[in-house]
Amino acid sequence: MGISMIWAMAQNGVIGRDNKLPWRIPRDMAFFKEQTTGKTVLMGRKTWESFGGKSLPNRRNVVLTRDQNYQAEGAEVIHLLEEGLRLAAEEELMVIGGAEIYSLFWPHADRLIVTRIEEDFEGDTTFPELDWNGWQVVSETPGVKDERNPYDYRFIVYERKK
Repeated sequence: MGISMIWAMAQNGVIGRDNKLPWRIPRDMAFFKEQTTGKTVLMGRKTWESFGGKSLPNRRNVVLTRDQNYQAEGAEVIHLLEEGLRLAAEEELMVIGGAEIYSLFWPHADRLIVTRIEEDFEGDTTFPELDWNGWQVVSETPGVKDERNPYDYRFIVYERKK
């Protein structure tokens, strides 16, 4: 049980451009899939739509939106933070974006799984300015840079300090 948040972030804080990732790192996509498969993923409406309105396979997909009439085929739709917190009381909840959703769940998260890309990118969405003081690194693994994964990057797991 609990809340994990997972995202990839450029050195300059960028997490998206035009509702897409501004980079292509297949190993990061594989890492995301490995971390979230078999779990409940919670996302905002824009993140849901960035997947083409299709559910991520082998995961329980939950969309959080203020729009009371919003429907998402293949996903459950919720409207309140409290509904997400209730889910997290029953199972591990993986918060997968976007920026507003990360801000909302930050005070409740237990674990952060971050792909830090060692490069600046142009983008229109950045990770929110939040207080990192309450977090400690529990693992850090360098990503493999090659012709298909052209950037230096690291997978870092943080846990909330007790």
